[in-house]
Amino acid sequence: MNLESNRLNRVTSLPTKTIKNQNKRKRFNRFYRRKNSKYIATLPLSTILAGICPEIPAELPVPPVVGTNWEIEAHRKPYDTDSQWYLKQWFMELHKDNIPEDELVPLAQAFASMEGLGCTYAPELMDRVLQLGEPVSRYYRDLKQQQCSRTLVSSQEAVRMWLNGITYAEEQEGKRQMQIAQISPICPPQSLAEVFQNIIVVNNSLQETAEWFEWLGGGTITITVNPISCVVFEVKAYAANFFISKASGSYQKAYAQCVADFLEILKNYCYQVNYIQRFSHLHYNVERLLNEDDQQQNSPGRFSLKQNNIGYRMLQKLGWTGGPLGYKQSGILNPIEVAAKHDRRGLGCTKGKKKKQMENVDASHCELDLQFYHELMLSIVARKPYYDLIFSPEFTENERIILTRLAAQQELRCETRLTGNGQAQFVIKRYPLPPHKILAEVLIEQHPIVSKYYQVLPPKVGLIAL
Repeated sequence: MNLESNRLNRVTSLPTKTIKNQNKRKRFNRFYRRKNSKYIATLPLSTILAGICPEIPAELPVPPVVGTNWEIEAHRKPYDTDSQWYLKQWFMELHKDNIPEDELVPLAQAFASMEGLGCTYAPELMDRVLQLGEPVSRYYRDLKQQQCSRTLVSSQEAVRMWLNGITYAEEQEGKRQMQIAQISPICPPQSLAEVFQNIIVVNNSLQETAEWFEWLGGGTITITVNPISCVVFEVKAYAANFFISKASGSYQKAYAQCVADFLEILKNYCYQVNYIQRFSHLHYNVERLLNEDDQQQNSPGRFSLKQNNIGYRMLQKLGWTGGPLGYKQSGILNPIEVAAKHDRRGLGCTKGKKKKQMENVDASHCELDLQFYHELMLSIVARKPYYDLIFSPEFTENERIILTRLAAQQELRCETRLTGNGQAQFVIKRYPLPPHKILAEVLIEQHPIVSKYYQVLPPKVGLIAL
């Protein structure tokens, strides 16, 4: 009893400073262990156990490695296509050493279905499959971009290309270059065959044919007239100083006969390019677009007269409150449009000088969206289309005049054509393509739009070799 009381007396008799130091040391130890808990958790279990209990050996038994003694080819199904199987095969080869067979095969099937067929599964499964198959997906996308279509050739052609050391693509490119060389112009021409290769009959017109031939720089087409007597003339046609045809007789008869014979000879030995420009009035590619304010003003259910208009006030005095006219409100909704007359010509007279007519048109009262058509003209200048821009026949005469002004500002060729039923259509002419480029686009490249607007006819007889 005395011993116990003495021990308690000693414990309680410790100085206050010593007790504070002991508590401080305990708090520090707890903080240090909490601070380094993450580091300790990252250490191997054998190292942690060896530090805590030295009597336990540091080397623990290593878990068994995933079995790899199974064949990937054994999991190919009869219904697997080549692309589906390649996806499954690449996926299994990538993770064969890390994932067991019974788990890897379903994952590979899900990956192939997602990548090749676009199938969807549970979000957790899709996230895991996409993470595991990311290298395969990237390789598969690159392979699809670089894949080539299969082309079958005869055995003799394959042996010949193999002996010559060229591929099928190189063979086709060589043929394409040979075809281009056969229709390309040769400047300066050295023979009559080269002259005929440079000449292309355009729209069955000798004037257009001569203009394009001179534009190439390979020579000129000239027609000379020599008087034989007072009423008899001899007319001769030359192409790049090569004599082509001649005719004699009266001036008009000899000239027409020489031109006709000259064109017929060119058609026999040269290509022809005809521009298909006559379409139905329903085939147009530019519509009539009104300004938004005018569309709202002329929309159904809204009277276009303003409140300060005298007609509006007269109708109000007669009891009109808005809407269609008539006792049963079955009359017209909008007022009758009357074209303003600014000249001194009689009623019904439509003829006159085009220049004065264009000056009298005021663009401020135009209902068209002029900003849109101005931007359209700028895009035509930038893109240079090789087809006509045919406007809708709904455009009025004043609107066609305004469009002509806009086209003239951008130096665009335009005209007004009459359709088969007598309707007038505003047309911006195509940017002229060189005839030899048309041949290449139609005969070799087979461009669908160029083939639609241009007709190419081969020589009737063939190119001559001189």
